[in-house]
Amino acid sequence: MVRRLQGQGVSRIFALAVLSHVILWTLLPGLLLNNASLDIVEALAWGHEWQLGYEKDPPLWPWVTEVLTMWPGKNLWACYLAAQICIGTVFVAVWQLGRRVTTQREALIGALLLEGVYYFNFPTPEFNDIILQMPFGALFGWLLHRALTDNRLRDWFLCGLVAGLGLWARYSMGAYLVPMAIFVLAHPLARRRLAEPGPWVLAATALLVFLPHMVWIVDSGFISIQYVARRAPEIAKGDYLIKLVSFIGAQLAAFIPMLLLALMLWRWRDKDATPPSPQGSRKEFDRAYLVALALGPIVFSLVLSFMTQRPPRVMWAAPLLCFMGLLVATAIRPVLNAQRLRTFGRAWLVALLLPALLFALDQIGRPLLAGKESRTHFPGRQLAAEVTHRWHAETGMPLKYVIGDTWYAGNAAFYSDDRPSAMFVYGGYRFNPWLTAEGVRKSGAVLVWDAELEGADIPKFFAEQFPGAALQPQAPLEGPASVHKIGIAILFPS
Repeated sequence: MVRRLQGQGVSRIFALAVLSHVILWTLLPGLLLNNASLDIVEALAWGHEWQLGYEKDPPLWPWVTEVLTMWPGKNLWACYLAAQICIGTVFVAVWQLGRRVTTQREALIGALLLEGVYYFNFPTPEFNDIILQMPFGALFGWLLHRALTDNRLRDWFLCGLVAGLGLWARYSMGAYLVPMAIFVLAHPLARRRLAEPGPWVLAATALLVFLPHMVWIVDSGFISIQYVARRAPEIAKGDYLIKLVSFIGAQLAAFIPMLLLALMLWRWRDKDATPPSPQGSRKEFDRAYLVALALGPIVFSLVLSFMTQRPPRVMWAAPLLCFMGLLVATAIRPVLNAQRLRTFGRAWLVALLLPALLFALDQIGRPLLAGKESRTHFPGRQLAAEVTHRWHAETGMPLKYVIGDTWYAGNAAFYSDDRPSAMFVYGGYRFNPWLTAEGVRKSGAVLVWDAELEGADIPKFFAEQFPGAALQPQAPLEGPASVHKIGIAILFPS
């Protein structure tokens, strides 16, 4: 069996595994989620405006999300599919790099081990900038190795294109670029490429691709950079160390299923064990490259965090760990006899299906058994219908603007048949440059808020920014486990 597990057989197993993951995690949220998640709601509000940048993020993720939801019906299955295509691309890139640096079977194990990492299953239905950055980081790692070893200008150009687009997806793409630039400078076999045009083609391509957003960053007053600082504020050294230890512990916990899978293939001696690879300058280079690629991004992030005394958030590590499975597979030199492979295959199916089962139980059981709701249980369509109906009844005009916090204004704007623009009130016009005070006065707007939290009257921060808004009766919305009380006010067109 082990002898048969090579060539086309390995490729078929890999393709079947990736296809199973993509289908399962596309169908699950499509069938179970009744409402857009917070991140998707935010992306939809931004993407509808087609800006070169936004308060928190580069624009690629909002643009993609808007394009995926432009057809009628407000269905989000395309977003769920796009998220899994991103994860599937990571698997493919890891598999392709693995085939270059080790045996096909170890490449297969290295890719499949990622199924045991929390970040590649349970949170993936929430299509966000973190998910979108993952394939760019993985493709960059694979293409850079091709460029360094094969030295074809096409690969250098593609690598630069991926690097630039990765920065359009999320700034943490830099956590791949900086460590691998250091690797190229430090390793003699890679450093010699600096005397040739390839690395400069990569740098020029990435810079040109990212340049329009760089101009926007300066023109906007660096608001997206300031957001990162607000999200991870500098804190006292004692508190910082506690949060840093908590961050590292969370990453180790996310890897426990993967490590359990790897244990099944540990290198106890067996007549069918994979023989060690012959040593040589290329093999030593491959090993050094893989270590730098797998560990460099997370180490760079930790060093940067320590230097600035700003603790990283747990999910920020997700796109930085794409090659850990391949590193583990090549480190343990797995025993690949028939019995071990069958055991690994069964365990891999558990790693695929168990998170899916827990995800389904959470979505179905939380409101029924615990009496609690998540964002994806929220009646966003009801909110949008109520807001749009009241506006039409009072003005007889299409609704152009909805104003509120990210969640309520975003839901009302996306699910409304008028598809108005959303203004997130906490940021004013600086964070919502697609609106102007004059435009809002002329066209009018609907103000929405959580009446249970903010009170039945128009909240003070609304009243100060939008004087003259007329309070409307509250809108009670029936959720699966609770009634949401929504405050509504109308700012009539001038």
